[in-house]
Amino acid sequence: MVKPCETEVDLSEQNNARTKQVLMTGTDKRVIDFGCSTGYVSKVLKQRGCHVVGIEVDPEAAEKAGEVCDRVVVGDIDEMDLAEELGGETFDVGLFGDVLEHLKYPQRALILARSLLAPGGYVVVSVPNIAHASIRLMLLKGEFNYEETGILDDTHLKYYTKKSIVDLLEGCGYIVDQVDWTEQRIARGRLTEVLDPLGLSNMEEVVKAFSSPEAVAFQYVIKASPAGEPDRMEKLSEDKVEAERRARLLEKELGDLKVVVDYSRELEEMIEKKNDYIRDLEGAVAERDRVLQEKEPQASEQGEGSRRSRKGFLKRG
Repeated sequence: MVKPCETEVDLSEQNNARTKQVLMTGTDKRVIDFGCSTGYVSKVLKQRGCHVVGIEVDPEAAEKAGEVCDRVVVGDIDEMDLAEELGGETFDVGLFGDVLEHLKYPQRALILARSLLAPGGYVVVSVPNIAHASIRLMLLKGEFNYEETGILDDTHLKYYTKKSIVDLLEGCGYIVDQVDWTEQRIARGRLTEVLDPLGLSNMEEVVKAFSSPEAVAFQYVIKASPAGEPDRMEKLSEDKVEAERRARLLEKELGDLKVVVDYSRELEEMIEKKNDYIRDLEGAVAERDRVLQEKEPQASEQGEGSRRSRKGFLKRG
């Protein structure tokens, strides 16, 4: 169950997911607000000329939302038959504001939402980013602590990165039109406090990695439109071209690697030949030393005999 939220939406706060949801939804739209809670976002949409139907699982929150929405349907998005509940009504925008992470079957909800969209309609999706720097730091410390709110809200059933939420939408038949996000940076002092004990040598590179868009994005807010067959074919074609490009790059890298490996083998062979030559030289030197050692006593005896002969000759003379 999504926790009811009484937060007011202030559109002057640009670094705010609810602000981005409202602005991305637009004005004068027919909106179905999935998981509308108490209607705090629906209220602002109504002020901007939208017709809003809310879907909410919590009866108490739904009752409050009924004060601002044109209509509220009470039920579990994972289980209800939306087409039947809405009686064929269609919408310009399907809003999933911090909802998909709470669902058992987000694919089902997105596919059903697509069937409820009028021509030219789209969905607006907001999800927290599990790859945020705060979670990365927590994992580096060997922790994964659930909280009452935030990215690790203890009611979350799914977790998303930028890539995985885009993959989910595309897998459910959407083309992603726009990706925006709110930012929450980690202070350098906090990074140093956690990372220094790990003995990381190049802190500048580490800080840079923790300042990348994927690390500072706290929540992603995405606009996506239903993909028609031409769109899907184009996307598949683009994916094929990208796959072929990566294959060529990999082939080139492997080719370069083969050159390096071959050269490395040649060097190893040269080194082995030199080692054999050195071993041969060492053997020859050892043999020479052995022969010299054997000849040294003989030479000494011959020298001594010669000296004795000279002495005898002198005496006789």
